[in-house]
Amino acid sequence: MGFFPSDYRPATGSGGGSDAKAASNRYFECSGKYLKDGETATLRPCGTHDSGHVIAGFSYFSMEGRPKRFPKWPDNYLSDIGLTYEAKQSGADPDDPANKAKPKYFLSFVALSRELDEFLCVTLDKKGIREQFEEILGMEDYTILPSGMANFFVTIKRKGNDVNTSWLLTPTLKAPTKADEKRWAEAASSIWLPALYEGGDPFSGKPADARPEGLPPTHRDELGADREVATSMPEGW
Repeated sequence: MGFFPSDYRPATGSGGGSDAKAASNRYFECSGKYLKDGETATLRPCGTHDSGHVIAGFSYFSMEGRPKRFPKWPDNYLSDIGLTYEAKQSGADPDDPANKAKPKYFLSFVALSRELDEFLCVTLDKKGIREQFEEILGMEDYTILPSGMANFFVTIKRKGNDVNTSWLLTPTLKAPTKADEKRWAEAASSIWLPALYEGGDPFSGKPADARPEGLPPTHRDELGADREVATSMPEGW
């Protein structure tokens, strides 16, 4: 059982206290909306792709500003996708394809936030950040436990602003408490991230007969062979 969808595209090779006061207390992204310069967020990943708690695909904002997510590349997006930041600022022609943004690859997963003490939907859509996360998942002893919770947490720190912004992910091996494992056992069935593909609420529970889309991703090892990326986040996550 893998943490990632099977067709996930690896980016590699292709805090505390009030720091993580999110604009929405059930979502987190690496952006100024959630963290300012010097602030941190501490997250413990929960679940895997097979359990419906990890998804990947492509996303964009529509002309009306609504987020759209797809498990595969959206072929007919030009008429719906919004403008680039530069085009918006300059008042460029919204019908000119040259002024349109492009879908971005993303990874979303469930994590327990230390600061907010809530299970969040975490989205990573910046390549450099996903690379750091993938490296953590590939580290020895970092895994998903039988309870479905990771035996580690990740601290995300923001440094700088605007084009000078950088993000650092630091992992710490530390098993979850029995109380947190019990909380996850009680909450897991009420969270279903594939609902995001339909514009739904991922915290409204798993629909009847619903199944995750995609398969676990692979990456090339030192010998050039394809290997599954972070199986079971990695195994035991």
